[in-house]
Amino acid sequence: MSALDTKPSIPINPTPSKYSVKISGKTIETIVTDKASKADEWVHQILSTYAGTSTVVGLDTEWSPHPSKRAAILQLCIEEKCLIVQLFYMDSIPQSLKNFLMDSNFTFVGIGVARDIAKLKNEYELECSKSMDIGEGAKRQWPGRFQGPSLKQLALEIVGLEMRKPKDVCMSNWETRLLNEAQIEYACIDAYASYKIGHKLLMEE
Repeated sequence: MSALDTKPSIPINPTPSKYSVKISGKTIETIVTDKASKADEWVHQILSTYAGTSTVVGLDTEWSPHPSKRAAILQLCIEEKCLIVQLFYMDSIPQSLKNFLMDSNFTFVGIGVARDIAKLKNEYELECSKSMDIGEGAKRQWPGRFQGPSLKQLALEIVGLEMRKPKDVCMSNWETRLLNEAQIEYACIDAYASYKIGHKLLMEE
């Protein structure tokens, strides 16, 4: 399977917190926020769309290697809708987000997702009801095909999504007050790729 139009780009929406991340012919509507009200709005939009439906949500966190090593942002993605929550600067964490993470209709998926969930619990008292490690899921589904697979490898081989993972962005300062375009692109695509792979593993069997 080949990826089309693989170089992502971000046209900035006039509203500062809204971005459009384009990859492989898809446009991912991305909200970046440190406001409880914006996160609450996104969660309610998702719940109204997927009420009573079992599905997957891509989940990832990013943190800086220094100084605090706390999860600085939380990324959630379902289909072409992504939320990037700047946990480090949140005015408060809305109850709706807490409830969403505990909603058993949603399975939160990612590479090494247990580590992300543990950080969220230990650092922000956010708990998650259902999760699946897509690396382990891929190894179960295709025994012998993957050995300690990376997100980049899984994205290409399972869903034909070619990702760029620049090390300078990965190791950048995620605790910055204003994320730059490269960081937003990186964070969004990580969560989107996790969603696509998780959906393939759990919903398309």
